[in-house]
Amino acid sequence: MLDNFWDHIDRYRKLGFDPIRWIPTCSNEVDAHVLRAALQDVKKSTVRFSPSWFESFHHIDGKSPELTRRVFGLVNPVVDKEVEVKRVLAIFRVHTGAGEYPQLLAETIQEFLKNFNAKVSSSCVSAVLTEHQEAQFAMFDYVELHRGDKVGFMPAVTAVTQVTDVTRAPDADIHSSIAMTSAIETLSLLGCGVSSSFKLFPVYDAPTEEILDRIRSNLDAFTSRYNLAMEDYNALKTGKLFYGTSAMATTTKELPTRYDQLEEGMEIIVTNKFGGLPAMSLYTLARMDSENIIKYETSNVSFQAITAAKDEAVKSLSEPHFALGKIVAKYCPDFGSPFDKTAHITAVYPVGSKGIFALGELSELANSHLVINNVPVRHEEIARFAAKEFLVDNATASINGCHLIVATKDVVSLIIEDLRKHNFMPEQIGFVSKKGSSSVAFAGKEGADPYVAAKAKLARLSSEQIPQPTLG
Repeated sequence: MLDNFWDHIDRYRKLGFDPIRWIPTCSNEVDAHVLRAALQDVKKSTVRFSPSWFESFHHIDGKSPELTRRVFGLVNPVVDKEVEVKRVLAIFRVHTGAGEYPQLLAETIQEFLKNFNAKVSSSCVSAVLTEHQEAQFAMFDYVELHRGDKVGFMPAVTAVTQVTDVTRAPDADIHSSIAMTSAIETLSLLGCGVSSSFKLFPVYDAPTEEILDRIRSNLDAFTSRYNLAMEDYNALKTGKLFYGTSAMATTTKELPTRYDQLEEGMEIIVTNKFGGLPAMSLYTLARMDSENIIKYETSNVSFQAITAAKDEAVKSLSEPHFALGKIVAKYCPDFGSPFDKTAHITAVYPVGSKGIFALGELSELANSHLVINNVPVRHEEIARFAAKEFLVDNATASINGCHLIVATKDVVSLIIEDLRKHNFMPEQIGFVSKKGSSSVAFAGKEGADPYVAAKAKLARLSSEQIPQPTLG
């Protein structure tokens, strides 16, 4: 155990970071439903948000987009010489007092946006919570495209370090690596599988030049290790510790996001078992109070098993696995070619810390009723214990490699075979039952109940979900 654990945590807090607030939710991000509801309530603004899990641009032959970054204080921002570009990637860091409630979050964002006059739209928005009022900010990455021949797509995402190993130093490489890997993971799910096609635009900050230099060295080492292009726009200059990134990648394939073409009978697979993140929460709780270890062991959940699962999670979160992108691309039509449901993936959706609640978001996008007959969960005993004891709200919160793929039966069989060759643990978990209403039904005796402490939230999956989100 760290004898000085709380001194260690206090150091993080003095740097403006939130080291342990993510424990019950396995994420430091604003709840997806809260964020969506808040953004839909923002009215009469020239900045329009249509939240999706990625932004999509066309890849122009021989040309790269220009990215212009602007960082604003969230309260009373100074907005001068607005960038005359129509599309942005956005990251908000908001105080927990507003970020946990849709109405208050909407009011905060509305007040911020009233300072803008130029018309801008964004589909890719990340929002992270902070306990520090002075750590709030908004970042807009304006993306300007060039004219030319369209040869593919260039999806773009934002990512933040939503969970990390706080037993490590505040300037350790693990923190920036998790943000970078998260962005790469999402782009890979869209069929971007060649490391040289990725470009990272790190978003970071710290109160001292010493820590900033260490962060820059960590970023250089990460991108060099994986042959990734990087454009460093320097620190945010908020003076508070932060890790995140914007990222883009290119693909010469059509994107596997045809939610409107899901059909009854199509099968749903999960590329890896749900879960994995709760081990990080339980491990950190043990560091906070050694009495928790006794509680674990009394319930026949060994601390050794939790530690091993935590190490597995940290490795997954911080080391990119490009094979996923190559597999997805294999089952996508070439750019400009017709889609064939008997040969191609119809749709994908990332799981991440949402766990099984990603099924609800997939259901909404497809306006379809999904039947789930199997909920495979890694480290099942740890997950059951975490939910039963109300230590974690959602024990299906997942590490990297866990995503949803929808396709016809024959295509699913081929994808599962390819995933297994690359050390994934894919399983067919359900099917599209009918179109016209969005809901999720769990078949079987237990369903997802043993893994979710928030039963009311779980019950919402079985009712129709309105309003429908914008397609990516």
